[in-house]
Amino acid sequence: MRHPRICFYVSDFGYGHAARAIALTRELQEALSAEVTIRTGSPAEFMARSLPGVEVRWGQNDPGVVMEGAAVEGEKTRAAVERWVASWDDYIATERSFLHDHQIDLVLSDIAPQPFLAAEELGIPSFGISNFTWHLIYTHLFGKTEETDRIAEAYRAADGALILPLHEPMEVFSNRREVGLVARRVTRGREDLRGLPRARPLVYLRPPEPAAIRGCTCLVPSWTEIPGTISIPPDETETQDWIAACDLVVSKPGYSSISEAIRAGVPMALFRREGFAEDDHLISGIERMGIGREIPAAAVLDGSWVGDLDSLTGLRENFDRIDDLFKRDGTKECIDILREMV
Repeated sequence: MRHPRICFYVSDFGYGHAARAIALTRELQEALSAEVTIRTGSPAEFMARSLPGVEVRWGQNDPGVVMEGAAVEGEKTRAAVERWVASWDDYIATERSFLHDHQIDLVLSDIAPQPFLAAEELGIPSFGISNFTWHLIYTHLFGKTEETDRIAEAYRAADGALILPLHEPMEVFSNRREVGLVARRVTRGREDLRGLPRARPLVYLRPPEPAAIRGCTCLVPSWTEIPGTISIPPDETETQDWIAACDLVVSKPGYSSISEAIRAGVPMALFRREGFAEDDHLISGIERMGIGREIPAAAVLDGSWVGDLDSLTGLRENFDRIDDLFKRDGTKECIDILREMV
């Protein structure tokens, strides 16, 4: 019996898209016995280590935005977007050949737009999966342009989109199916993770360049070295276990950190990325449920947020009252929808 063949295009911007794509790919393999191929750029090595046996093709899909500290650098981002869209014809020709030669049955994208055009030319069904689109991000930054029009056209070529919680309207997709959280499963507790304190509060702290904090123990990503903190081991792939072990997450509103914190019942203190429109939807949703608060980026840099440590960690009690959408297993809901496509 031939197993369904799926090509999954994953954004190069950060690791949040990669983390939820890993969760969905594992379920595609387990529930559908699917043969999944990943194409991505900067997260490729991380995804290959997380998904043994899955072919991970290195190749850039999208430029994201250029960040300077906690703010989007507009002109550098505009130039990157113009170069990206100008390269689409070559990209689509390459991917069209790959999809045809490998007899791909389904295309998924989180959330590069141009793979949908390659799939459409071959008559292969395609779905997006995300809580936002690059159309939102770039129209928020630059208004309506030739590039944003072409991005919207590409999204409209998809057969549909699986819409994750805390989403923007995503009206550029005509067929939208709302699903629950897609997040990697927690497999270990704090007692199973080497070097973590048992008695002191443990806080997951994300850059840019946060100050070391007294009064709690701070856990930082593997690529960060701050005296007095604990770094996640560099060879670790299941970072969701480390977030779940914490009493608080202090971070930019990265989707994977938020979804994995929600799934583990860990409250959040979030600082906004100036100019990045996704943050409005993420922060407002977290504050509406009472499981986190927005804090100034300056408070992360100087460490003054720790004055609210007790009240922030106390938000944990509100998880019992979060919306049912956040308690559902969106990974399995995605599978139920995609099963009909392959």
